[in-house]
Amino acid sequence: MLNYLSPTDSSVVALLLVKEHSNRLPGKNTKDFHGKPMFVWNLQKCVDLFDEVYVSSDSQAILNIARLHGAKTIVRTAELCGECPDTKVYEHAAEHMGNVSGFVAVHANNPTVEKNLIATVKKFIEYGVPEVMTCHPITHHNDYHRHSNRLYGSVRGMSLKRLESYPDPYKPEPEVLVVDTSIEIETQEDYDKCINSNN
Repeated sequence: MLNYLSPTDSSVVALLLVKEHSNRLPGKNTKDFHGKPMFVWNLQKCVDLFDEVYVSSDSQAILNIARLHGAKTIVRTAELCGECPDTKVYEHAAEHMGNVSGFVAVHANNPTVEKNLIATVKKFIEYGVPEVMTCHPITHHNDYHRHSNRLYGSVRGMSLKRLESYPDPYKPEPEVLVVDTSIEIETQEDYDKCINSNN
């Protein structure tokens, strides 16, 4: 039985997956967002919160920017930038992280995610929760038992032990959900909506 009443380990690191190309919004992760490359917003939040922050990318330009902001870098192979579950990319990143107990992965294209939300997920992992994911606000139904939260994954914390024996990467079942209302930028419409909401 897990004990969630006190921290079990503080060796939890941050991880950002920042690939170069995007089909729906070309160059989205480095697209200017209020004066900075989009991924830098969450990178800076993580640098403030974690002792170690890693950026996994297939782009040397992105890795160079990441190092300038205090991150350690991981060169990602082309096959890990296509259609594959995030857990495969996490496994590759874990090989370069050294002796850690878990990580908090933060999407590069959710620049308005709250810093406190990232800190909350970090705390859950430090307290021994195997997996935590963000979700959208609850969808209500007339039938109470059909109320649901749709997984979002803008921030996802996981212990290395969970990652090593992940049951089905396409059907995550986190122990804890944390509601996030930030906008995931996948299209020009998402970008316009997000940047205008912060004016």
